[in-house]
Amino acid sequence: MKILIMNASDVKGGAAKVGYLLAKGLIERHHEVCYLVKNQSVSDSFIQEIPAPKEKSSSRSIPERIIHRLGINELGLTNPFPYQLERDFLKQFDLIHLHDLPSFNLSGLPWLTRQVPTVWTLHSMAPFTGNCSYSYDCDRWQKNCGNCPQFGQFPLLWYHRDGSRLNLNLKRLIYRFSNLHIVGVSQWISDAARQSVFGHLPVSTILNPVQTDNFFPIADKLALRQELNIPLDASVILFSVSGKIEDNRKGLDLMLAALPQLALDDIYLIPLGIAGNSKKISEAFAPYAHRNFEHISDVVLLNKLLNAADVVWHPSRADNLPLMVIEAFAAGTPVIAAAVGGVPEIMGDRDVGLSITPDSSQALVEATQIFFRRSPKERQIMGERAVSYAIETFSLDQFLTAHETLFKSLLP
Repeated sequence: MKILIMNASDVKGGAAKVGYLLAKGLIERHHEVCYLVKNQSVSDSFIQEIPAPKEKSSSRSIPERIIHRLGINELGLTNPFPYQLERDFLKQFDLIHLHDLPSFNLSGLPWLTRQVPTVWTLHSMAPFTGNCSYSYDCDRWQKNCGNCPQFGQFPLLWYHRDGSRLNLNLKRLIYRFSNLHIVGVSQWISDAARQSVFGHLPVSTILNPVQTDNFFPIADKLALRQELNIPLDASVILFSVSGKIEDNRKGLDLMLAALPQLALDDIYLIPLGIAGNSKKISEAFAPYAHRNFEHISDVVLLNKLLNAADVVWHPSRADNLPLMVIEAFAAGTPVIAAAVGGVPEIMGDRDVGLSITPDSSQALVEATQIFFRRSPKERQIMGERAVSYAIETFSLDQFLTAHETLFKSLLP
């Protein structure tokens, strides 16, 4: 098959990493793949960067001002992509896979999906809500949105008005004329899609994978900590947060509230995030011994850091199927995670970590104390169980085969 995969980034972020694994894995299975991305950071020959639109004057055009006033910026109606793609370019492919949309004019979706069979993978709720990436306790997206409870709060600070109802109704209209097959990376997001403006479209579930060639247990933990300049006897906690101190979706504020309450000696923190170095994030963790906050694109180093940690924290307030959790499992590191979105599906009842009540720093403290009260041997057994679970459930081979089967079913 000849497949065009589109993504916002090639490898930065969980959705990008999954898209990259899919593209590379399909090539290794002798398919032809073009991985078309907005932001390219690695140089594989199958990756192409979407040309940047021509520079505009600093003042907004009249259409842009109207869109901003209506609060429907999210639809990207003045963006030239995907209209800038030539029909001849699209027609060379058997199938288009929208993995995580780059900057995209959503009104172009009906046109795009008429050219070639099209699959769209959902990594958040954004495609079927009025404004938000995650709705938390709000269910307005199931009908018409409006009165958005997140309007005026981070990250929806820059909208001129609450256009969530108009946004959602326009999405409903666009999707009615789009020939799409929806893929959820968790059963939770697939079920939500069926209750949304995607309800008339076919929906499949294909779990995110982990590449066990890259993520695996390293036996000599002491030598590893010495190599990474991590104190040998420290209680090491790894976690991922946004590079913006205001963004608490991943529970940054909960972690900062929990840390002073931990009755642990020599805490050492490994904070990771996709936004690169952030002075405010580093300042927040200044009272504790910690590694510099940074994005790690080197999978060898990331596997070493996961192995050097005793436990991975993931107290997210909203999530789909976080890659960090299953990468930790593959490395043999237990996880403490909040039971939100698709996370309960991957935590399960395998004793590979501890599930906690969402939005509770106290629950995070208690679970962490319980974890560290376990003997080193008990924690080792938990980690070994996590490795077996990752291999059984999130294998790259299963992931690739599921996509091949779906793609072939959609071809004439």
